[in-house]
Amino acid sequence: MISDPDAAAAAQAMLARFVESWNAVDGFAYGEGYWDDAELVDPTGRISSGRNAIVQGHVDLWAGPFKGSRIAGTVRRIQRLSASLLIVDVDLALGNVNEVPPGAVADEAGLIRCHLKHVLTERAGVWRILSAQNTFIAYT
Repeated sequence: MISDPDAAAAAQAMLARFVESWNAVDGFAYGEGYWDDAELVDPTGRISSGRNAIVQGHVDLWAGPFKGSRIAGTVRRIQRLSASLLIVDVDLALGNVNEVPPGAVADEAGLIRCHLKHVLTERAGVWRILSAQNTFIAYT
């Protein structure tokens, strides 16, 4: 973690919105974390372009293999690249999944662990995700 209170606040707010909206199965709130022109590379390598596609992909997960799932996370690292650009690394633990996706490994507690990299940009005083890449941790 860096000693940059503004960057830390933006990163923590992003993580809180991400976790709360996931656990509430709230696609609208989840989407509020992303810019309209955002891109997400999911752990399988599939690319979703645009906020709507990113949200729809998660709504589909919540209705299927991740129905009833719960997620928790911690900010592992923040890098400020400019006044309006941050890279935020998050460690996630996903539990209570109905089906372990290809490439994922559940640990002894049944949790799927991931490293998530978010590129946050600030536009008109608002921080949102512009780019994200999620990687399953394939070891326990």
